[in-house]
Amino acid sequence: MKSVQSEVKLQENDRKILRNLYQNREGLRVLTLMKLTSLKKRTIYKRLKILKEKELIENIFPIWKIVNGQVPNCAKFLNSSNIFELHNLSYVLKLIKKPEWWSKRKSRLSKVKGWQFKNIDFGKGGTNPYQQIINENFVIQAYPESLIIIARKRYYGNNPYETIIEGMNDVLDIIEWFEERMRFKFFGSGIPALELRNNDFNRLQDSLAVHCRKEGRRFLVELDKHRKVWVDYSEPFGKEANYPEGQEILEKVTKDLLMHKSYLPSEMKGFVEETAQQIQQVTQNQIMFDKNFQSHLKVIQDLGKAINELRKEIKIKHGNK
Repeated sequence: MKSVQSEVKLQENDRKILRNLYQNREGLRVLTLMKLTSLKKRTIYKRLKILKEKELIENIFPIWKIVNGQVPNCAKFLNSSNIFELHNLSYVLKLIKKPEWWSKRKSRLSKVKGWQFKNIDFGKGGTNPYQQIINENFVIQAYPESLIIIARKRYYGNNPYETIIEGMNDVLDIIEWFEERMRFKFFGSGIPALELRNNDFNRLQDSLAVHCRKEGRRFLVELDKHRKVWVDYSEPFGKEANYPEGQEILEKVTKDLLMHKSYLPSEMKGFVEETAQQIQQVTQNQIMFDKNFQSHLKVIQDLGKAINELRKEIKIKHGNK
């Protein structure tokens, strides 16, 4: 029996389409494939039909994607040796400084060409709204105090360290583009304000840990002459959430600890235990007091009855005289 790989012959245009679908497993629209491959719409549709007949891809309108279970075969067809995949890569850029117009950023962001704009009332009662611009490769969410940059593309390689460096380069490039478009430097030189968060954190951490051992708990990544990034696992900022609400809670807790010097959980545990003991002692004292009070009240009631009886007897004796 012939192997699946030997039965499938791909033209160069097929490889272009398949390569982009391989790098975007969630699927792509035809217009997006046209931009990424520089092929004409007629050619795209013709090659998609052929790849579909070969049962390599499927159409879940309006998205075209690789059929589940065919990803390994597609990797072989593309002669890819990439065994590592990084996706859902995102960064939080803390806004150490902001332009004067940042509170009215909605109008500026809505005018960015080539990006879809959306205003989102986030938080309870819309208390923390943010604006979002999105294209084929990135999502940028603009909050009052931060920017969240989410990479929609997937990164592949046979070296996980090099894969994350590729992702870092793309994110720093999009930040530089955003600064030029907004005409403001959000990412100040020498200010460590960029935090990585990723759904594949455990897998990524295992790989980076090898490099961290060289310099303790952190290492320097020199992307180019002007851009350097320290990678570490510092606490508590090493804790990241993969959704805005969770990240906001973590940031508020951290800020509260640093600003108000809040008690540590171990200290709170001691206070709770001590308070519980005090409440227990007060309760026991109250029970004892209630018992004594009831006993004293009974004595007073009995004494009152005795006095009343004595008065009756005195009246009777004087009345007989």
